[in-house]
Amino acid sequence: MNPKHSPAGFALIRLFSGMLAACAITLALVAPRLSATTVVPPSFDQLVSQADYIVRATVKSVTAEWRTDGVNKQIITKVEVAVNEVIAGTPPQPTVLEMLGGKIGTEELRVEGAPQFKVGDEDILFVHGNGLQFTPLVAMMHGRYHVFHDANTGRAYVARESKAPLYSETETALPMDATSLRKESQPGALPLSPEDFISRIKTSRTKKSATRK
Repeated sequence: MNPKHSPAGFALIRLFSGMLAACAITLALVAPRLSATTVVPPSFDQLVSQADYIVRATVKSVTAEWRTDGVNKQIITKVEVAVNEVIAGTPPQPTVLEMLGGKIGTEELRVEGAPQFKVGDEDILFVHGNGLQFTPLVAMMHGRYHVFHDANTGRAYVARESKAPLYSETETALPMDATSLRKESQPGALPLSPEDFISRIKTSRTKKSATRK
């Protein structure tokens, strides 16, 4: 009997197929982690120009679900946001961001460096490739900017994903753990307000459009 057609042969084939499936799933989980460690911070103009659309939004819901693609079974998270202001581009309605990772029951998949959203978060989001890449933001964590309020004054200000206040739009090009150069050189400086940041986004977008003409 040909070993390939024997019961043992079939068992080996099933085992090998199972190993391939396991490898495929493992790669699907590991690859985003590897990619997350090589993200290059974009310049401000790159951040603006690479976005499909840019919004100031508040998170309405965060829902994790299983998604099967062939032999791969992965957890994805859908983040629905209420758009408070369209800064650039045309966001879909409803606006739902899809990203790899999340938690269902006792099973959890975390993508290293990917932003974690919760209901009530207010952010300025630079969205790119929603539904096409594992994190639908320009340069991953560099595409999200929190809107916080100073505990003492109530003043709204913009902060990076690391929660460090943003003092200049040029600081988008700094590594996420870098210290603000303006804060060091100008101790009395205030972080950018959402309005200031949005104004500079629109100016950059306008300059880019003018250059293309």
